[in-house]
Amino acid sequence: MVLQAQPRRKFLKSVGLVGAAALSAPYVTRIARAAAPEGATEGLRSKIDHIVVLFQENRSFDHYFGVYKNPAGAMVTNLLDPDGRVDTRFTGLQKNPAGIPYNWLPVPEDIPGFDSALLDNRPFHLAPYIPATHNVPWDPVHHFFRMTAQIDQGRMDRFVALAQSKHHAPFASLSAKESDPLRMTFAQSKPSGAVIGFYERADVAGYHELADQYVLFDNFFQAMTRGSTGNALYLAAARSAVWHEVPRGLMGSLTPPVFDMPYGEEGIMINDLPPLSGPTSTDAGQLRALLPLPNRHTLPSATG
Repeated sequence: MVLQAQPRRKFLKSVGLVGAAALSAPYVTRIARAAAPEGATEGLRSKIDHIVVLFQENRSFDHYFGVYKNPAGAMVTNLLDPDGRVDTRFTGLQKNPAGIPYNWLPVPEDIPGFDSALLDNRPFHLAPYIPATHNVPWDPVHHFFRMTAQIDQGRMDRFVALAQSKHHAPFASLSAKESDPLRMTFAQSKPSGAVIGFYERADVAGYHELADQYVLFDNFFQAMTRGSTGNALYLAAARSAVWHEVPRGLMGSLTPPVFDMPYGEEGIMINDLPPLSGPTSTDAGQLRALLPLPNRHTLPSATG
């Protein structure tokens, strides 16, 4: 997509129109480079007064841009087929815990808009049930092992079945006698078809207008397919926290069957842990899982 140069004040004003638009430093850098003639990037850094980073989470690409169409005709990798319709390969894709495709998507009972809703097993327009001006009161559980099971080795068919959790505990261990960790994960889950809903241009016009004018990263993925804390650390440091001497009880693994523990087998923080100074609420269990202060500056080994 060709970038158009525009005054800095106009750019910041356009960003402000959509509040929490998911922009990053590379986005701003591309705009700055487009403003300079080709080959004239010497001293470009001195011409940048501010870099504005708005960090947004808990929304998938398809949630906002699943049916986005570029007005210039540029191809976008989203839910649409070449004819501009929601691709039929997504119909019947989501499966229940028994591995059988849903006939109708399960709907959340705690959202009045879904009363008596009968939804086909495919991505659907979300606005009639939850307007874009309203706050979706939840988002899919995004712990590392839960997300791994949702992706299902690339089949992408477990997002509805594993959408929500029945338990509020942040970390859940499975019984050592349980031979099927996926089955236990399903037992702890509450299915919800609402997680594959999408908004259209009329619902989120500001986002689509930004995509029209600038660059849409339709093949951009989060740094870690894991919790929010590690991704926030990647934004600032290009790495997550590492605790080389992490206790075994805080380490998750697909085998043996332990799900949603805060650290992986290499001591890398893979799930959410709050900062000691807030602003998120926390409890004693989470505080005990934080890295000891002397370890917080420990870098991973060259092979780690």
